[in-house]
Amino acid sequence: MSWKPHVALALCAGCLSWTAHAQLRVVNGGFESHLALPNATGQLHFCADWSGSLVTSQTLDYYHNDGTGAGDLPQTPLAKVAPHGGKAVAGLVAFSDEMSPRHEYLTGKFSQPLQPGQRYSMSFALTSGRVHDWVDAGMGISGLGVAMGFGTPAQEEHEKLDLHAQFEIHEALVDPDWRNYTFVFQADEAYTHFTFGLLGKTPRIREDDVEGRTLAYYFVDDFFIEPTEMQISSSHRPIRGSSAPEPEDALFVPNAFTPDLNQVNDRWMPSLPEGCRAWITVTTRWGNVVWRGEFIGEEAQDQGWGGLDMEGKLCPEGAYAWSIRMEGPDGKSQHNGLLQLIR
Repeated sequence: MSWKPHVALALCAGCLSWTAHAQLRVVNGGFESHLALPNATGQLHFCADWSGSLVTSQTLDYYHNDGTGAGDLPQTPLAKVAPHGGKAVAGLVAFSDEMSPRHEYLTGKFSQPLQPGQRYSMSFALTSGRVHDWVDAGMGISGLGVAMGFGTPAQEEHEKLDLHAQFEIHEALVDPDWRNYTFVFQADEAYTHFTFGLLGKTPRIREDDVEGRTLAYYFVDDFFIEPTEMQISSSHRPIRGSSAPEPEDALFVPNAFTPDLNQVNDRWMPSLPEGCRAWITVTTRWGNVVWRGEFIGEEAQDQGWGGLDMEGKLCPEGAYAWSIRMEGPDGKSQHNGLLQLIR
């Protein structure tokens, strides 16, 4: 499957403290190391250093280019997908719209405990793949995220886990191509593990153009972490527990979109921190303004640039520059970057 550089955090990381954290990494972050090659679904236990939360059995999936049966790539039982990098990916059911909802959670570990007070930049790749028309997968949900912790959280059945997210995706995601996500957080404890899955309270649901989709299934790849000096855009510090505040929202900016009127990635719109006011401008490479707007926090999620210029004409495919001026609880800030319009 061809890869298009869909979504990434466009905040630029500052200088990195390599000397103190040279060994820090997500262990087997690309799912390459394995105890055996998969030949069926439900074989995440073949992948080294990863685990699912269900205590009774392992139901998460592991796929590999050299796998066989239902464990090979690119043709999986639910979708066609090629690895974001390397030869392997993991897959999980984040949500099922059934009488007994099903939630799966994926837990990885760090090579060494995080240092309390240190800021970290963490990234991963996510896709729903090119879902087959004859399967139940293809539903998209919002609320996917990452929670820090210690070890693998216990899940008795397939209930939703009550974990505090350091990062949460607000978009109800259905995308056949890989999207790259990066977020910044400050460790308040010496975390050793992290868990990925549905962490939002009430997910928004989105379906593709095929009826009967009841399963929000996702493939993940290339988890990465490094220390950073980049400032966090919220004054709140992440804390654990059910009484924790809502996850802090950093500024997340898509680096590409496809305005082809199929209701999937049709509009370009940054995800703004809650309570922040933003003035956003998009220009051509020569500085001509094609779109601008003023927005406030999460109210902007359903708005954005649809690929038209100021006169309502279609903008050609190519690279565009964006600038965001923000005012919020932490003061004023300015952010700039590039995005790709793909038709």
